Amino acid sequence: MVRTVQLFEDPNVSIDQLSEFYKVEGSPHTYLMFVTTIDGIAVPLEPGQRGGSEIALRHLKDNPLAAGGLADNRALQYGWATADAVLGGAGILRDNPAATWYPRDKDLLDLLTKRKRKPVRAVVTGRGEVDLKHPVFNPKNDEWQPVIFTTKLGEEKLKSQAKRLQAQGHIPLQPTKTYAIGDTSVDVTKAVGILRKDYRAKLLDIQGGPTLAGGAVKAMLIDELRLTVSPQIMGDLNSEGKRRLGFVTGIHFGLEDSPLAELEAVGVSGSHIFLRYLMNYRN
Repeated sequence: MVRTVQLFEDPNVSIDQLSEFYKVEGSPHTYLMFVTTIDGIAVPLEPGQRGGSEIALRHLKDNPLAAGGLADNRALQYGWATADAVLGGAGILRDNPAATWYPRDKDLLDLLTKRKRKPVRAVVTGRGEVDLKHPVFNPKNDEWQPVIFTTKLGEEKLKSQAKRLQAQGHIPLQPTKTYAIGDTSVDVTKAVGILRKDYRAKLLDIQGGPTLAGGAVKAMLIDELRLTVSPQIMGDLNSEGKRRLGFVTGIHFGLEDSPLAELEAVGVSGSHIFLRYLMNYRN
């Protein structure tokens, strides 16, 4: 049953509206947040395109059909401001050299700092292929706790990289805590368990990408899906004929065990639609 239907008349959505629309009942709570095209594409797979920003149409500054992209960005930052931890895949860092999952809008930044609790920014990298000089691992003012979840092989690569950087004079203000939780792939269930137990993360924001999202859905870790549908159609092939991805990939469900989702809330900003689904697992 739909609890809320809300019209965001101003795409610069207020904190009060965001708080009402994204109200969470119960704890702990884990949500997956994505924006897709009408035809379900979450990753454009084009050179120089970061993904979510272009999918949400935030690059089209003067097109009125793209106005809802600002509302999507506000919703994204609201999640960063209110979640105890954000968990994302290494691909996001490679695509976006500035990604820190930290709010930029002043009112949302103030909302985070008023909580007087240091959030966690956690990255999943099975092969240890992340740049330890990336901003997410180097908060300038100790604003968040960086964490890496990797495999045993990935841990060795990260240790080698850290030694090279140290020899070059790169010493982070705060060390990144690294957990090796898997032989060939990262155990996402263990990662979430560590965030819950060791970092007291009651509200967890999983940002993807699609492989991490797929693993989290398969492991039945997701309580809620926050999905923005952006008013564009991209098709399933990129300019090189490669298959574009939806927001989950690398998993299989059958007709008898596929997760169902109960619609909790609907929001509209211009031509963008904001959906909240509560997950219902059948196995």
